[in-house]
Amino acid sequence: MTRCGFTTILAGLLLAGCQSFAYPENKMSEPVALSPRLQTLFAKTKPVCFGRYVMEVPAEAKLLWGFQDFPGEIVTHVGAAGRLMEMAETYRAAQLAKDKTAEITYFGRGPTEHSVQVRWFPSDVAKQYGAEGTYTFVTAGPHLYEWSGGRKNPELIRALRARDNAEIPTAPGVCIDHGFVADASGSYQEIFGAGIRLPSLPDVSFSVDSNKLASVDGEPGLLTSIAEQRKYLGSRYPKLTTLREGKRTVGVWQGEESLVRRADGTHDFEWEAVGRERTTLHPAVIGAKMYTKVAANRIGAADQASLTDEEAVALWDRLLDGVRFRVNAPPTQTGDPVTVRSGETTPLSGIWRASLPPEHPQADWVASKSGILRQKGMPMIRFGLLPSDEALVVWTWMGEAST
Repeated sequence: MTRCGFTTILAGLLLAGCQSFAYPENKMSEPVALSPRLQTLFAKTKPVCFGRYVMEVPAEAKLLWGFQDFPGEIVTHVGAAGRLMEMAETYRAAQLAKDKTAEITYFGRGPTEHSVQVRWFPSDVAKQYGAEGTYTFVTAGPHLYEWSGGRKNPELIRALRARDNAEIPTAPGVCIDHGFVADASGSYQEIFGAGIRLPSLPDVSFSVDSNKLASVDGEPGLLTSIAEQRKYLGSRYPKLTTLREGKRTVGVWQGEESLVRRADGTHDFEWEAVGRERTTLHPAVIGAKMYTKVAANRIGAADQASLTDEEAVALWDRLLDGVRFRVNAPPTQTGDPVTVRSGETTPLSGIWRASLPPEHPQADWVASKSGILRQKGMPMIRFGLLPSDEALVVWTWMGEAST
Protein backbone atom coordinates (compact mmCIF):
# COMPACT_ATOMS: atom_id res chain seq x y z
CA MET A 1 0.00 0.00 0.00
CA THR A 2 1.14 3.53 -0.71
CA ARG A 3 -0.73 5.97 1.43
CA CYS A 4 -1.61 4.23 4.64
CA GLY A 5 0.22 0.95 4.51
CA PHE A 6 -1.24 -2.53 4.90
CA THR A 7 -0.64 -2.67 8.63
CA THR A 8 -2.42 0.64 9.24
CA ILE A 9 -5.52 -0.44 7.38
CA LEU A 10 -5.39 -3.86 8.97
CA ALA A 11 -5.31 -2.29 12.43
CA GLY A 12 -8.25 -0.04 11.54
CA LEU A 13 -10.30 -2.98 10.36
CA LEU A 14 -9.60 -4.98 13.48
CA LEU A 15 -10.61 -2.03 15.62
CA ALA A 16 -13.91 -1.99 13.78
CA GLY A 17 -14.69 -5.33 15.40
CA CYS A 18 -13.66 -8.88 14.49
CA GLN A 19 -16.95 -10.30 13.33
CA SER A 20 -17.82 -12.89 10.73
CA PHE A 21 -17.44 -11.72 7.17
CA ALA A 22 -20.45 -10.30 5.39
CA TYR A 23 -20.29 -8.10 2.34
CA PRO A 24 -23.79 -7.48 0.97
CA GLU A 25 -24.45 -6.32 -2.56
CA ASN A 26 -24.16 -2.62 -3.30
CA LYS A 27 -27.27 -0.81 -2.18
CA MET A 28 -26.71 2.59 -3.75
CA SER A 29 -25.39 2.41 -7.30
CA GLU A 30 -27.29 5.53 -8.38
CA PRO A 31 -26.72 9.17 -7.28
CA VAL A 32 -28.55 10.07 -4.08
CA ALA A 33 -30.42 13.36 -3.74
CA LEU A 34 -29.72 15.72 -0.87
CA SER A 35 -32.22 15.51 1.96
CA PRO A 36 -33.98 18.75 3.00
CA ARG A 37 -31.50 19.41 5.82
CA LEU A 38 -28.54 18.79 3.50
CA GLN A 39 -30.10 21.14 0.96
CA THR A 40 -30.21 23.75 3.70
CA LEU A 41 -26.57 22.97 4.56
CA PHE A 42 -25.49 23.59 0.96
CA ALA A 43 -27.73 26.62 0.39
CA LYS A 44 -24.62 28.74 0.91
CA THR A 45 -21.16 27.46 0.02
CA LYS A 46 -17.62 28.78 -0.12
CA PRO A 47 -14.35 27.69 -1.72
CA VAL A 48 -11.37 26.77 0.46
CA CYS A 49 -7.90 25.94 -0.79
CA PHE A 50 -5.00 23.86 0.43
CA GLY A 51 -1.93 22.82 -1.50
CA ARG A 52 -2.83 23.04 -5.20
CA TYR A 53 -6.47 22.13 -4.58
CA VAL A 54 -9.74 23.89 -3.96
CA MET A 55 -12.87 22.44 -2.33
CA GLU A 56 -16.41 23.77 -2.42
CA VAL A 57 -17.84 23.30 1.06
CA PRO A 58 -20.82 24.56 3.07
CA ALA A 59 -20.38 28.12 4.32
CA GLU A 60 -20.41 26.88 7.92
CA ALA A 61 -17.49 24.47 7.37
CA LYS A 62 -14.35 24.87 9.46
CA LEU A 63 -11.14 24.14 7.56
CA LEU A 64 -8.69 21.92 9.44
CA TRP A 65 -5.10 21.89 8.22
CA GLY A 66 -3.20 18.65 8.00
CA PHE A 67 0.36 18.00 6.87
CA GLN A 68 2.06 20.72 4.80
CA ASP A 69 5.27 19.68 3.04
CA PHE A 70 6.68 21.76 0.19
CA PRO A 71 9.23 20.22 0.06
CA GLY A 72 9.97 20.49 3.79
CA GLU A 73 7.34 20.56 6.53
CA ILE A 74 5.74 23.98 7.09
CA VAL A 75 4.15 25.06 10.37
CA THR A 76 2.20 28.33 10.61
CA HIS A 77 2.07 30.49 13.73
CA VAL A 78 -0.81 32.91 13.18
CA GLY A 79 -0.08 36.48 14.29
CA ALA A 80 3.36 35.57 15.68
CA ALA A 81 5.62 37.58 13.35
CA GLY A 82 7.00 39.50 16.32
CA ARG A 83 8.45 36.29 17.79
CA LEU A 84 10.82 35.57 14.89
CA MET A 85 14.12 35.83 16.76
CA GLU A 86 12.70 34.34 19.97
CA MET A 87 11.52 31.16 18.23
CA ALA A 88 14.71 30.83 16.19
CA GLU A 89 16.87 31.06 19.30
CA THR A 90 14.66 28.59 21.15
CA TYR A 91 15.04 26.15 18.28
CA ARG A 92 18.83 26.56 18.22
CA ALA A 93 19.03 25.88 21.96
CA ALA A 94 16.82 22.80 21.61
CA GLN A 95 19.08 21.26 18.96
CA LEU A 96 22.19 21.80 21.07
CA ALA A 97 20.47 20.24 24.08
CA LYS A 98 19.71 17.01 22.22
CA ASP A 99 23.32 15.86 21.92
CA LYS A 100 26.50 17.14 23.53
CA THR A 101 28.32 16.78 20.21
CA ALA A 102 25.72 18.82 18.26
CA GLU A 103 27.22 21.78 16.42
CA ILE A 104 25.53 24.92 15.08
CA THR A 105 27.19 25.75 11.76
CA TYR A 106 25.14 28.83 10.89
CA PHE A 107 22.67 31.09 12.67
CA GLY A 108 21.67 34.22 10.83
CA ARG A 109 19.66 35.78 8.07
CA GLY A 110 17.85 33.40 5.75
CA PRO A 111 16.79 33.85 2.13
CA THR A 112 14.73 36.96 2.92
CA GLU A 113 15.23 40.03 5.05
CA HIS A 114 12.59 38.79 7.47
CA SER A 115 13.93 35.29 8.03
CA VAL A 116 16.38 33.47 10.26
CA GLN A 117 18.05 30.21 9.26
CA VAL A 118 19.59 27.61 11.54
CA ARG A 119 22.05 25.02 10.20
CA TRP A 120 23.55 22.34 12.41
CA PHE A 121 25.02 18.89 12.72
CA PRO A 122 22.94 16.90 15.22
CA SER A 123 26.00 14.87 16.31
CA ASP A 124 29.56 13.93 15.47
CA VAL A 125 28.26 10.99 13.47
CA ALA A 126 26.03 13.28 11.43
CA LYS A 127 29.01 15.53 10.79
CA GLN A 128 31.11 12.60 9.55
CA TYR A 129 28.43 11.82 6.97
CA GLY A 130 27.77 15.46 6.08
CA ALA A 131 24.19 15.25 7.32
CA GLU A 132 23.68 18.93 8.04
CA GLY A 133 20.20 20.01 9.03
CA THR A 134 18.56 23.26 7.96
CA TYR A 135 15.57 24.97 9.53
CA THR A 136 14.18 28.36 8.52
CA PHE A 137 11.93 30.80 10.33
CA VAL A 138 10.32 33.41 8.08
CA THR A 139 7.68 36.08 8.55
CA ALA A 140 5.15 37.35 6.03
CA GLY A 141 2.62 39.93 7.07
CA PRO A 142 1.57 39.27 10.67
CA HIS A 143 2.42 35.55 10.59
CA LEU A 144 5.46 33.41 11.34
CA TYR A 145 6.26 30.21 9.45
CA GLU A 146 8.63 27.40 10.39
CA TRP A 147 10.06 25.69 7.33
CA SER A 148 12.10 22.51 7.57
CA GLY A 149 14.95 22.86 5.10
CA GLY A 150 15.22 26.01 3.04
CA ARG A 151 18.86 25.94 2.01
CA LYS A 152 18.12 24.05 -1.21
CA ASN A 153 14.92 25.90 -2.06
CA PRO A 154 15.44 29.57 -1.12
CA GLU A 155 13.31 30.67 -4.08
CA LEU A 156 10.25 29.12 -2.45
CA ILE A 157 10.83 30.97 0.80
CA ARG A 158 11.16 34.20 -1.16
CA ALA A 159 7.88 33.37 -2.93
CA LEU A 160 5.95 33.07 0.36
CA ARG A 161 3.33 35.68 1.18
CA ALA A 162 0.65 35.99 3.82
CA ARG A 163 -2.91 35.07 2.86
CA ASP A 164 -6.27 35.21 4.52
CA ASN A 165 -7.60 31.68 4.44
CA ALA A 166 -10.72 32.94 2.66
CA GLU A 167 -8.61 34.10 -0.31
CA ILE A 168 -8.38 31.73 -3.28
CA PRO A 169 -5.27 32.69 -5.32
CA THR A 170 -5.47 32.55 -9.11
CA ALA A 171 -1.74 32.08 -9.75
CA PRO A 172 0.08 28.70 -9.78
CA GLY A 173 1.41 27.70 -6.38
CA VAL A 174 0.34 26.14 -3.09
CA CYS A 175 -1.99 27.36 -0.38
CA ILE A 176 -0.75 26.84 3.16
CA ASP A 177 -2.36 27.87 6.42
CA HIS A 178 -2.57 31.69 6.26
CA GLY A 179 -0.09 31.76 3.40
CA PHE A 180 0.61 31.16 -0.27
CA VAL A 181 3.80 30.05 -2.02
CA ALA A 182 3.91 30.98 -5.70
CA ASP A 183 5.37 28.22 -7.88
CA ALA A 184 4.76 27.40 -11.53
CA SER A 185 7.65 24.93 -11.88
CA GLY A 186 6.11 21.88 -10.21
CA SER A 187 9.65 20.76 -9.45
CA TYR A 188 9.33 19.87 -5.79
CA GLN A 189 7.85 17.17 -3.60
CA GLU A 190 4.41 18.11 -2.31
CA ILE A 191 2.47 16.49 0.52
CA PHE A 192 -0.73 18.20 1.62
CA GLY A 193 -3.76 17.33 3.66
CA ALA A 194 -6.81 19.18 4.93
CA GLY A 195 -10.24 18.41 6.27
CA ILE A 196 -13.46 20.05 7.34
CA ARG A 197 -15.79 19.85 10.29
CA LEU A 198 -19.43 20.88 10.08
CA PRO A 199 -20.91 22.49 13.23
CA SER A 200 -24.41 21.29 12.33
CA LEU A 201 -23.09 17.72 11.86
CA PRO A 202 -20.42 17.51 14.57
CA ASP A 203 -19.83 13.78 14.19
CA VAL A 204 -18.89 14.04 10.49
CA SER A 205 -15.27 14.25 9.35
CA PHE A 206 -14.21 14.76 5.71
CA SER A 207 -10.58 15.04 4.57
CA VAL A 208 -8.43 15.04 1.43
CA ASP A 209 -4.71 14.33 1.17
CA SER A 210 -2.12 13.91 -1.57
CA ASN A 211 1.50 12.87 -1.96
CA LYS A 212 3.12 13.83 -5.25
CA LEU A 213 6.17 11.58 -5.24
CA ALA A 214 5.08 8.60 -3.14
CA SER A 215 6.19 5.23 -4.46
CA VAL A 216 3.47 3.61 -6.55
CA ASP A 217 5.44 0.56 -7.64
CA GLY A 218 3.21 -2.44 -7.17
CA GLU A 219 0.31 -0.30 -5.94
CA PRO A 220 -2.79 -2.41 -6.74
CA GLY A 221 -5.42 0.25 -6.15
CA LEU A 222 -7.96 0.72 -3.39
CA LEU A 223 -10.42 -2.04 -4.27
CA THR A 224 -7.75 -4.65 -4.92
CA SER A 225 -6.15 -3.78 -1.58
CA ILE A 226 -9.48 -4.24 0.18
CA ALA A 227 -9.98 -7.61 -1.53
CA GLU A 228 -6.51 -8.69 -0.42
CA GLN A 229 -7.26 -7.69 3.17
CA ARG A 230 -10.54 -9.57 3.08
CA LYS A 231 -8.78 -12.70 1.82
CA TYR A 232 -5.98 -12.37 4.37
CA LEU A 233 -8.31 -11.94 7.35
CA GLY A 234 -10.87 -14.50 6.25
CA SER A 235 -13.44 -15.06 9.00
CA ARG A 236 -11.81 -12.31 11.07
CA TYR A 237 -12.75 -9.66 8.51
CA PRO A 238 -15.23 -7.26 10.15
CA LYS A 239 -18.89 -7.27 9.28
CA LEU A 240 -19.44 -4.38 6.89
CA THR A 241 -22.45 -3.27 4.87
CA THR A 242 -21.35 -2.07 1.45
CA LEU A 243 -23.32 0.95 0.30
CA ARG A 244 -21.34 1.47 -2.90
CA GLU A 245 -17.98 0.62 -4.42
CA GLY A 246 -16.36 0.87 -7.82
CA LYS A 247 -14.51 3.25 -10.10
CA ARG A 248 -15.02 6.94 -9.44
CA THR A 249 -13.63 9.92 -11.36
CA VAL A 250 -13.18 13.12 -9.37
CA GLY A 251 -12.16 16.15 -11.39
CA VAL A 252 -9.23 14.95 -13.52
CA TRP A 253 -8.41 11.97 -11.29
CA GLN A 254 -9.59 8.47 -12.16
CA GLY A 255 -9.84 6.50 -8.94
CA GLU A 256 -11.87 4.01 -6.93
CA GLU A 257 -14.20 4.35 -3.97
CA SER A 258 -15.43 2.13 -1.17
CA LEU A 259 -18.42 3.23 0.90
CA VAL A 260 -19.25 0.96 3.83
CA ARG A 261 -21.09 1.09 7.14
CA ARG A 262 -19.46 -0.65 10.09
CA ALA A 263 -21.40 -2.85 12.46
CA ASP A 264 -21.56 -0.03 15.04
CA GLY A 265 -23.19 2.33 12.53
CA THR A 266 -20.06 4.29 11.58
CA HIS A 267 -19.94 5.32 7.94
CA ASP A 268 -16.44 4.65 6.57
CA PHE A 269 -16.03 6.12 3.07
CA GLU A 270 -12.81 6.23 1.07
CA TRP A 271 -11.71 7.25 -2.43
CA GLU A 272 -8.22 6.98 -3.88
CA ALA A 273 -6.55 7.65 -7.24
CA VAL A 274 -3.04 6.56 -8.16
CA GLY A 275 -1.13 8.83 -10.56
CA ARG A 276 1.61 7.11 -12.51
CA GLU A 277 2.75 10.47 -13.90
CA ARG A 278 3.67 11.73 -10.38
CA THR A 279 3.17 15.38 -11.38
CA THR A 280 1.58 18.35 -9.66
CA LEU A 281 -1.68 17.62 -11.47
CA HIS A 282 -1.49 13.84 -11.15
CA PRO A 283 0.30 13.12 -7.85
CA ALA A 284 1.35 9.59 -7.03
CA VAL A 285 -1.65 9.33 -4.74
CA ILE A 286 -4.60 11.55 -3.91
CA GLY A 287 -7.43 10.40 -1.72
CA ALA A 288 -10.38 11.39 0.41
CA LYS A 289 -12.08 9.94 3.49
CA MET A 290 -15.30 10.60 5.33
CA TYR A 291 -16.43 9.20 8.66
CA THR A 292 -19.54 9.63 10.77
CA LYS A 293 -19.94 8.87 14.48
CA VAL A 294 -16.74 10.80 15.29
CA ALA A 295 -16.25 12.32 18.75
CA ALA A 296 -13.12 13.69 20.41
CA ASN A 297 -11.14 12.84 17.24
CA ARG A 298 -12.05 9.17 17.66
CA ILE A 299 -13.89 7.31 14.93
CA GLY A 300 -16.95 5.49 16.29
CA ALA A 301 -16.85 7.28 19.65
CA ALA A 302 -20.12 9.20 19.20
CA ASP A 303 -23.33 7.61 20.46
CA GLN A 304 -24.75 7.36 16.96
CA ALA A 305 -24.28 8.62 13.40
CA SER A 306 -26.14 11.83 12.65
CA LEU A 307 -26.76 10.77 9.03
CA THR A 308 -28.77 8.00 7.46
CA ASP A 309 -27.08 5.86 4.82
CA GLU A 310 -28.75 7.88 2.07
CA GLU A 311 -27.70 11.19 3.60
CA ALA A 312 -24.12 10.02 4.16
CA VAL A 313 -23.76 8.98 0.51
CA ALA A 314 -25.36 12.22 -0.71
CA LEU A 315 -23.06 14.33 1.49
CA TRP A 316 -20.03 12.35 0.32
CA ASP A 317 -20.94 12.83 -3.33
CA ARG A 318 -21.44 16.57 -2.93
CA LEU A 319 -18.19 17.12 -1.02
CA LEU A 320 -16.08 14.83 -3.21
CA ASP A 321 -17.40 16.36 -6.43
CA GLY A 322 -16.37 19.74 -5.04
CA VAL A 323 -12.65 18.84 -4.98
CA ARG A 324 -10.71 20.40 -7.87
CA PHE A 325 -7.19 21.23 -8.95
CA ARG A 326 -7.06 24.96 -8.37
CA VAL A 327 -5.63 26.30 -11.67
CA ASN A 328 -4.89 25.11 -15.19
CA ALA A 329 -6.71 21.80 -15.03
CA PRO A 330 -10.07 20.86 -16.53
CA PRO A 331 -12.61 21.16 -15.11
CA THR A 332 -11.68 24.20 -13.03
CA GLN A 333 -13.15 27.41 -11.74
CA THR A 334 -10.78 29.34 -14.03
CA GLY A 335 -11.86 28.33 -17.54
CA ASP A 336 -12.92 25.65 -20.00
CA PRO A 337 -10.87 22.53 -20.77
CA VAL A 338 -8.21 22.76 -23.49
CA THR A 339 -8.87 20.04 -26.07
CA VAL A 340 -7.56 18.85 -29.43
CA ARG A 341 -8.43 16.09 -31.90
CA SER A 342 -6.13 13.29 -33.05
CA GLY A 343 -3.75 14.57 -35.72
CA GLU A 344 -4.32 18.24 -34.94
CA THR A 345 -1.57 20.57 -33.74
CA THR A 346 -1.03 20.37 -29.98
CA PRO A 347 -1.75 23.84 -28.51
CA LEU A 348 0.02 23.38 -25.13
CA SER A 349 2.95 21.36 -23.81
CA GLY A 350 2.16 18.86 -21.08
CA ILE A 351 0.17 15.74 -20.27
CA TRP A 352 -2.81 14.91 -22.50
CA ARG A 353 -5.47 12.25 -21.95
CA ALA A 354 -7.85 10.82 -24.57
CA SER A 355 -11.55 10.07 -24.36
CA LEU A 356 -14.41 8.85 -26.54
CA PRO A 357 -18.12 9.56 -26.07
CA PRO A 358 -19.37 7.48 -23.08
CA GLU A 359 -21.68 5.39 -25.26
CA HIS A 360 -18.88 4.35 -27.63
CA PRO A 361 -17.98 0.62 -27.31
CA GLN A 362 -14.27 1.47 -26.99
CA ALA A 363 -14.72 4.38 -24.55
CA ASP A 364 -13.54 2.43 -21.48
CA TRP A 365 -10.49 1.08 -23.32
CA VAL A 366 -9.40 4.55 -24.45
CA ALA A 367 -10.06 6.06 -21.01
CA SER A 368 -7.92 3.36 -19.36
CA LYS A 369 -4.78 4.49 -21.17
CA SER A 370 -2.24 6.63 -19.32
CA GLY A 371 -1.77 10.25 -20.28
CA ILE A 372 0.90 11.07 -22.86
CA LEU A 373 3.45 13.87 -23.01
CA ARG A 374 3.27 16.13 -26.07
CA GLN A 375 5.04 19.37 -26.80
CA LYS A 376 3.33 22.45 -28.18
CA GLY A 377 3.29 22.46 -31.98
CA MET A 378 3.56 18.69 -32.37
CA PRO A 379 0.75 16.76 -34.08
CA MET A 380 -1.40 14.90 -31.57
CA ILE A 381 -0.96 11.14 -31.85
CA ARG A 382 -3.58 8.81 -33.25
CA PHE A 383 -4.88 5.64 -31.60
CA GLY A 384 -5.01 3.81 -34.90
CA LEU A 385 -8.75 3.32 -34.76
CA LEU A 386 -11.02 3.24 -37.75
CA PRO A 387 -11.24 6.74 -39.26
CA SER A 388 -14.85 7.15 -38.13
CA ASP A 389 -13.86 6.25 -34.54
CA GLU A 390 -10.60 8.24 -34.54
CA ALA A 391 -12.56 11.35 -35.48
CA LEU A 392 -14.47 11.06 -32.19
CA VAL A 393 -11.36 10.96 -29.97
CA VAL A 394 -10.92 14.11 -27.88
CA TRP A 395 -7.59 14.82 -26.15
CA THR A 396 -7.79 16.97 -23.01
CA TRP A 397 -4.85 18.87 -21.56
CA MET A 398 -4.23 17.67 -18.00
CA GLY A 399 -1.50 20.11 -16.98
CA GLU A 400 2.23 20.68 -17.07
CA ALA A 401 4.47 17.64 -17.06
CA SER A 402 7.09 19.00 -14.64
CA THR A 403 8.05 16.63 -11.83
